[in-house]
Amino acid sequence: MVGKKGEDHSYFAVGRGRRKRNLMLIIPMMIAVGVILLVLSSMGGSSLPNNQMVLHNHVTLNVTFNGQPMTVPAFIGIVEVGKAENPLLYGDHTLDKYGMQGMSPLHTHDASRTIHVESNTKREFTLGEFLDIWKGLDLNGKTVQATLNGNPVSDFRNIVLNDRDSISLNVS
Repeated sequence: MVGKKGEDHSYFAVGRGRRKRNLMLIIPMMIAVGVILLVLSSMGGSSLPNNQMVLHNHVTLNVTFNGQPMTVPAFIGIVEVGKAENPLLYGDHTLDKYGMQGMSPLHTHDASRTIHVESNTKREFTLGEFLDIWKGLDLNGKTVQATLNGNPVSDFRNIVLNDRDSISLNVS
């Protein structure tokens, strides 16, 4: 059927118009999805980041330095809002991909001696990894005696941070 000025209103012509409109919508959407996937893959992973907490432990850390109790500071592994990052409190970012909301998975909120393990991945984290983040405790050339739940430990850096553990470091 031909209408005014040579317009084709046949069954096939109507379908052709719909297909053309659909392609005009689908092609830009496919390009947008492709760009998003390209950006995500260039960020170092083929999967989306997981910000759901699947591991949440609390570990107590007592430090004695040259016979004096030492305060484990607040905001280890966290950048305080409105402040510049302190490299003594957040000196290593290698574990950030396991952290929540832009913070390290190993951090302190306050000076209560509690290490918070809040991770988007179930894995073992160690005291050594926490000490790498907290550059403010200089152990170079020092003797470190460690206990885990009251029991002596020879390799303190490899102590796994399990929920409700209590770690003591005597540094001299």
